[in-house]
Amino acid sequence: MKNFTRFSGRSLRKLLMSFSVLFCAAAINAQITITNNDMPSTGNAIRKSANISMFGADYTSAGPDFSWDFPALFPLTQSVDTFVSVSSVPFLYQIIFIPNIVANLAMPMGSFDLIPGLSVADPYYFFKKSSSSYNDVGFAVTLNSIPLPIKYNTPDVLYKFPVAFGNADSSYSGFQLGVPDLGYAGIDRKRVNHVDGWGQLTTPFGSFDVVRMRSQVFETDTIYIDSIGYGTTIQRNYTEYKWLGNGFGEPLLQVTEEGLLVTVSYLDSLRDITTVIGKQEISKTGLQISPNPFSIHATINISIPEAGFVDLSVLNVSGIKVADLVHEKMSRGLNSIRIDISEINLSPGIYLLKLVSDKEVVTRKFIVN
Repeated sequence: MKNFTRFSGRSLRKLLMSFSVLFCAAAINAQITITNNDMPSTGNAIRKSANISMFGADYTSAGPDFSWDFPALFPLTQSVDTFVSVSSVPFLYQIIFIPNIVANLAMPMGSFDLIPGLSVADPYYFFKKSSSSYNDVGFAVTLNSIPLPIKYNTPDVLYKFPVAFGNADSSYSGFQLGVPDLGYAGIDRKRVNHVDGWGQLTTPFGSFDVVRMRSQVFETDTIYIDSIGYGTTIQRNYTEYKWLGNGFGEPLLQVTEEGLLVTVSYLDSLRDITTVIGKQEISKTGLQISPNPFSIHATINISIPEAGFVDLSVLNVSGIKVADLVHEKMSRGLNSIRIDISEINLSPGIYLLKLVSDKEVVTRKFIVN
């Protein structure tokens, strides 16, 4: 009996050790879930790198216990998203985005180009975070000293909690706004979210346990600008792929696909952009088109630090190439190109001017009247 007891003790220790190994392995490979505790909070400052290509990497595939390896990503630009309390934004915005009722989080927008003749100040996005969801509730800008807080008719539900593998949801949002002597703008949006994978993501920032969400967005944008007598309606269908981890506030990686146009952002540490990009860096002001908007003729100015081949094309808002302008070697410094609307057959609308040089890609938005 004594020998049997001693043998049983050894067996029990081995059995417990086996269970421990299995438990640790299961914990390592277990899927995570995302809750409101993983969303941004007031005071957060989140650094992101951005590019406009995944360079052939497979970012669409997903599934359970999946591995997404993108260690070769590199930034063309970096930015920091900062989150502030709604009570800290201009008071007239607070009347619409009532603090802690309509919105409990605000984020200043980055600088952006708008229609010439309109001054832009104090642009913000507004969000509502709760235990059940994280919603985009609208935005606000001050145009020509006129505050314009724009609350969506119903919130755009970015995440419904918990975010877990296999979950799906949808939402409708939008707004309509008319301002005398300025114009009209409106958005109608349907978002369909599907959590289609979980596993591990690797980027230059590190390796992380994640869940992957695919969001399909169907949107109609309408705009009319009184000052130039121009208006248009644009149908946009785009897909957002988001990799979410615990405690990071924003997606560790997000790839947005609209037609052939791909934009990429990922959480990152501070990078020396000039070192990452290399000698063929094109400065932010290295691609300009004027006048903008234009009706017949325009001049494109390209400034490059080193001589090399440049590819210049025009994309529509869906990212589809509609015109080839230049594919030639350009000299160092300033290069100017004059374009004639009749030669490239562009209908009135909004377009992207895309310049590719070596690994560099620069885009500028322009309007044809």
